[in-house]
Amino acid sequence: MDSVAARDLLTDSFARILEHAEGVTEGLDPGIANRRIVPDANTIAWLVWHSARVIDAQLAPIAGVEEVWTANDWYGRFALDLPPESTGYGHTRADAAKVHGSDALLIGYFRDVDAMASRYLATITPDELSRVIDAAWDPPVTVAVRLVSIVDDCAQHLGAAAYLKGALQD
Repeated sequence: MDSVAARDLLTDSFARILEHAEGVTEGLDPGIANRRIVPDANTIAWLVWHSARVIDAQLAPIAGVEEVWTANDWYGRFALDLPPESTGYGHTRADAAKVHGSDALLIGYFRDVDAMASRYLATITPDELSRVIDAAWDPPVTVAVRLVSIVDDCAQHLGAAAYLKGALQD
């Protein structure tokens, strides 16, 4: 695959993630955003926030930039009772319950993360895609593998959020 095709494929994949996040957050009532469908379930707010954090925390170091979460003070704007490096990975039920946010806050952060991702994706080359970023695995993790992992993780979480929005709005 040539670099233009790879760049176009990745750009489209990340654009679809943003479209899903916008669809989930559009007109999202805060009561629904922060409601659990069952006691151990994640909320829509957590699922959208976590998806943005996944992109931000994993892509910023690859791109060589500061995470949007801290660079643009989304950490302060959300004012969550969690450490700034928290991404949702390994959250307990109590940790997940601390994540809340309005539709505007959630999509605002997501759009800022998407802007950072778009700037980086515009620079993708075959050499960058094959760059090893984690040699602790066999085979080692490349930028390409990490990008696919990010897309997969976000698609699953945002799909769950869309399902919850439909179920909780009825």
